[in-house]
Amino acid sequence: MRPTRAASRLRRLSHATLLCVALSLPAAAEPDDLPGTTPPTSQKLRKRAPELQRKLMGVLDGLKQTPQLADPRGVSVHSGLSLQAHPELGVTMAEATILLKPINKSDRDTVVDKKTGRYQGVGEGNTLEIKVNDLERLKINAAQPEAIFYEPPQVSTHQGLPVYQVGSATPILVITAKNRQLWRRLTAKEYLERLIREGGSDGEAAKKQLGQLAPGAGDKPACVPTKRGEIVGSCQGSDPTYLAMLNPGYFNTKKPDAIQLVTVRLGAASHTKPTERYFQEHPRDPLTQAAKAYAQYDWTQLAALVE
Repeated sequence: MRPTRAASRLRRLSHATLLCVALSLPAAAEPDDLPGTTPPTSQKLRKRAPELQRKLMGVLDGLKQTPQLADPRGVSVHSGLSLQAHPELGVTMAEATILLKPINKSDRDTVVDKKTGRYQGVGEGNTLEIKVNDLERLKINAAQPEAIFYEPPQVSTHQGLPVYQVGSATPILVITAKNRQLWRRLTAKEYLERLIREGGSDGEAAKKQLGQLAPGAGDKPACVPTKRGEIVGSCQGSDPTYLAMLNPGYFNTKKPDAIQLVTVRLGAASHTKPTERYFQEHPRDPLTQAAKAYAQYDWTQLAALVE
């Protein structure tokens, strides 16, 4: 990222990507301006997938080499990688993390490496989390592929990649394969017919609404209803919520170790409220430094690995 664009990107990040709940807890002390350690990546490999492992280690190395983290001050940089099989999806899922721990010299648990003079942070930090082939952050239940869910709204883009708001959690950067969709929207007819098959009072109401649909209306997307008496909405209002299902053919089980889906999330400690003012007032805070590393890293490099 060019330095001239750093401020504007960080502003967009603070408003669109770091929406977290601030609890009524006292703000943590600003970390000391001391050099931090960068220990080797901790690996937990329950599935052997050397090529996937190599690619994600490269991503972690790239994040640690960003201008913000290459020579860390005020934080120590801890990276982790785990691999395991995903039985429901038939692929290998992975999690790569960067955890930034604050350095406070007065904390008796703080350790300094006498050879390098660098410190290891302690206590609550902030995490940059990358999940591969994992639907957890999107709140899609892989064990129930026929389940209907609310399509998360896209709230922004980052480096040309979509950022989605999933519930009230921190917005998620989502990278999918270019040649297929992760989910599909249900049509009004499809949703109503499904309710009819399931029976009950909703089935009766769905049968009534299906019979009242105007020609062609059944082929339009189904949305959460906004009018009294409706079972399915017409998606005509502002900010409609679409009903969606996981695309059953999205994950290619013939390439189980391929990177097919990526979600990226920035975690925040409970005492922080990530605003532009917070970043300015707390330049060494782990959240601020994680946000800058997120902004500086070229996520299109990871997107190029998705297949």
